[in-house]
Amino acid sequence: MKKLMILLFPFIVGSAMTQTQIPEGGFNNWTPSSLNTYYEPSGGWWTTLNTLTSLGGPVTVSRSTDVHSGTYAAKLETKQWGTFLIAGLLASGKFIMTSPYIELGKPFTDKPLKFKGWYKFASVNGDSAGVVALLTRFNSGTGKKDTIAMANQMFLNSISVYTQFDLDFNYKISGLNPDTIIMVFTSSADGGNFNGQAGNTLLIDDVSLEYSNGLAEILMPEFIVNAYPLPANEQLSLEFKTADPEQLLCHIYAIDGRLVKSFSPDSEKHQLNVSDWQQGSYILQACIGNNIVSSAKFIVKH
Repeated sequence: MKKLMILLFPFIVGSAMTQTQIPEGGFNNWTPSSLNTYYEPSGGWWTTLNTLTSLGGPVTVSRSTDVHSGTYAAKLETKQWGTFLIAGLLASGKFIMTSPYIELGKPFTDKPLKFKGWYKFASVNGDSAGVVALLTRFNSGTGKKDTIAMANQMFLNSISVYTQFDLDFNYKISGLNPDTIIMVFTSSADGGNFNGQAGNTLLIDDVSLEYSNGLAEILMPEFIVNAYPLPANEQLSLEFKTADPEQLLCHIYAIDGRLVKSFSPDSEKHQLNVSDWQQGSYILQACIGNNIVSSAKFIVKH
């Protein structure tokens, strides 16, 4: 697994971003580019190298109807660009037009137990793909990010049916909460060095974080749930980006797994009075039947 980190290292060199949003967006919601030349995952949490099409580069991440569930999955494909080989790259962060092209990281302060998702993989000439998630914290003394925990896997063999990856976070520093999460999927594990095989293809769907209490935070939901303000003091506003919010049953759990509230929204916007709730982190799970179709995380602070 150490080898995977070395191969992905050229991708994991950007500065952590200083936004306040928690993970959002989903692989079932995509937004066209300004010139309608490609689609990007909606929500502003995931980014790709597709913007390089403005310089003549290829589209290396696209939406696919070959899904594990829902409407779309993310398809990452390694492609040739002149004398360069460009791996499909999907990461938490922001695209920039200068090297290393992606500022990696989103604000995150919890300590999940597992990093999970579903994938298919078509290998070309033995090329591998990879996934890595890092929990980091800025060290003011060194001016660098310390890695608190890591979960990673290299995909070596072709998998023609959706298969789950279920990775434990390996905590290297105890007693310290992270301030950032970095997640990277790549269709060629050595793509950061422009190495790989054209046509190597990785499909990713239904990615989530799981906590020790069994709660799951869905990072690629079927639709987006916005929660604001963050943190909430007296009132919490929920916005369900779905045409049929009435079919949902929502459960809100404290981060320790305690069920706090269940309700069914009667419209796309819903208000909750949280003035008497304990301070801390909460997870909302939106369900249809027994299936969790979306989630949102928020903080109550008085």
